[in-house]
Amino acid sequence: MKTLLPALFFAFSVNLVPSAPATLPASLERALAGHDPFALADSTLPRLSQLGAAQRGALAERLSSWKTPQRVAAWAFLQVGMPYELGPLGEEAPPDTQPVIAFKTTDCAVMNLTAAALAHAPKAGGERAAMALANYRDGVIAYATRFHFTTDRLDSSPYYGDITRRVGGSAVRHRVVTLNRRKDGSRWIPIDWDKRREVYYLPRSWVSHFSSAYAQGKIPDAMGVAFVDTSRMSDGLDVVHESLLWKGRTLLHASSRTGRVVTLPLTEYLQGPGRGFDGFVLFEYR
Repeated sequence: MKTLLPALFFAFSVNLVPSAPATLPASLERALAGHDPFALADSTLPRLSQLGAAQRGALAERLSSWKTPQRVAAWAFLQVGMPYELGPLGEEAPPDTQPVIAFKTTDCAVMNLTAAALAHAPKAGGERAAMALANYRDGVIAYATRFHFTTDRLDSSPYYGDITRRVGGSAVRHRVVTLNRRKDGSRWIPIDWDKRREVYYLPRSWVSHFSSAYAQGKIPDAMGVAFVDTSRMSDGLDVVHESLLWKGRTLLHASSRTGRVVTLPLTEYLQGPGRGFDGFVLFEYR
């Protein structure tokens, strides 16, 4: 028995040695040094999907002094190049068994949700806890409490806020939409929930004002933009796509057409994939 004690003590003491703190790749550290979130859009840098949990924690600490919109933008731009998958997140239980939070694929809403959740993870008590607040009513993870509609999330999640009326003033238009209630009385999402909401939006022609609004400080460096198709509003839909807009001109776009997250000028997007949209809902990251 005596011969076993030294070996047991050694094994126990090894487990007590704290692991070395996670370090970020040098290329990522250099990109962060300029305090410019857009630098992280460079797809030659390590991508979010390549960072382990400890490295994400180290990066969150590194970003902790940045303002919220800049933190969100940093996490969002690290998703450039990420493969597109419609609906990659769920509740890990029927009817949607996808993970609550994951980093390998994304879609337009998940791109925003992931960026906001990671920006708030340290104060929320972890990544999963932050995603619960970003994507679920009262932070309760369940299919029925998920924010299935963008404007409902803007009303209810502490990480977002609708700023359309504040920014657009007299140019703003609005429509009453009963979220999740289709023309024929059926539901988009099979849950016992609907919501009558006035959806405020800026018309498509307002696109020419984005640059000047940014220059005048009316919109932040990073904000959310959701796209309206007015023909769908009477069918229970508020918006049909969402993205992040950087400095009033560069769109971060989870593209089903290209199969990945890309950046492109907002005007180029509206002339191409977004040519059928009628306007914009604007939201801030809080």
